[in-house]
Amino acid sequence: MTDTIRFPIIGMTCGSCVNRITRALKKVDGVTRVRVDLGGETATVTRQPGVTNAALAGAISRAGYEADLSSAVAVDDSLSRGLLAWLLGR
Repeated sequence: MTDTIRFPIIGMTCGSCVNRITRALKKVDGVTRVRVDLGGETATVTRQPGVTNAALAGAISRAGYEADLSSAVAVDDSLSRGLLAWLLGR
């Protein structure tokens, strides 16, 4: 069982920022999917139970950015899948 959350990230300015944040979040044990949106200044993370907001915030902080996890919202997992996966029912 996983859950997906979306939250703002402060300090992103370019594609390199997106890559750095994505890599940092993927290193957190229990994170199964990461999508970072530069235009929306958000990260969407799918995680296993036990992965805390503090662990996510710590990874982002170590990468040089700030996560606003107080503004995190739950995302329906079906909305976080790609279009092809949705069309194929996966």
